[in-house]
Amino acid sequence: MKLSISDSVRKIPYYPKALMYGHEDGWVRLSSNENPYPPSEMVFESILDALFAINRYPGGEKELKEDLAGLYRLKGDNFLIGNGSNELIEMTFRAMKNDGRNGVIVTESSFAFYDIAARIYGYETTKVPLTALTTDLGKIAAAIDDRTRLVFLNNPLNPTGTMFNHEQFERFITSVPPEVLVVVDEAYAEFTESESFPRTLAFMEKYPVLILRTFSKAYGLAGLRVGYGIGDPEIVSFLERTKQPFSINLIAILAARAAVRDGSRLAAVLANNRAAKSFYYESLKSLNLEYTPTEANFVLVRLGMRAEEITKKLFERKVLVRFMGAYGLPDSIRISFGTPYENTRCIEELKRLL
Repeated sequence: MKLSISDSVRKIPYYPKALMYGHEDGWVRLSSNENPYPPSEMVFESILDALFAINRYPGGEKELKEDLAGLYRLKGDNFLIGNGSNELIEMTFRAMKNDGRNGVIVTESSFAFYDIAARIYGYETTKVPLTALTTDLGKIAAAIDDRTRLVFLNNPLNPTGTMFNHEQFERFITSVPPEVLVVVDEAYAEFTESESFPRTLAFMEKYPVLILRTFSKAYGLAGLRVGYGIGDPEIVSFLERTKQPFSINLIAILAARAAVRDGSRLAAVLANNRAAKSFYYESLKSLNLEYTPTEANFVLVRLGMRAEEITKKLFERKVLVRFMGAYGLPDSIRISFGTPYENTRCIEELKRLL
């Protein structure tokens, strides 16, 4: 075909979208960092209520912002709601001026959509290497130049589960030029147990920071696609101007509102995550496998030259984990934390293959 496809889009590597394995009985899905537990009854009740109004365009975003404002002790105009965090990431590219200063900085071995979105919108990405499998804010600060418009930080980092701390972030953000927007993607922040995790909200009034959070992980709403941004009202207002109308459906909005209200469910999910983490640490040690201590709901495991082979063999046994070759870590797999049964099954199958 002779379509005039954008050069920047042509340069994006094509990967067929993930096949939906694992929805049938017998599969153990530990490849996508999903919450293995269904949401609370409050969420299901809100979904049922929404069904009677799906003939109307959705409302409720303002109310969801107010719910989040109460949770964070901020104001509603500090919040931006998106159809998953991906929409929020795209909105940052739409809003920023692209006049030749189109540099974007990300870390290597990080969430792939930062780079994909940059290419779609005609930005040039600089990938900064990790140090000891951790985001190196010193290297990122050194990479910022007069062409840089955006910096994307993923904390805790997917796929390693490592994090930078508050002191490191404070030192970094105070060095960033005021015209550079720093986007801190904290999709896994609820899972962290570290007391030194950055208090990024403390910097958003004085510095150009946008914090991204999601309902897909700890809140268990991955199938509904709801993310939110937190920032200075001026930044939020500019980004919101680029948003498609009615981009979040009514069911998703009402489910997210219910999830915010049900704090006890979130507490139970986090307790289960801590138990799963302990199980994997003990099990991997017993198998003499090296792993990276994690602040998220997954663990990075090093298997050497057999990592891809073992991923395929686990798949044959209906256990889904993620091979990390695409992240520049061809010796490793990432295992998401599942239910006790799923975790035990994964370790048992892994043991058979070693």
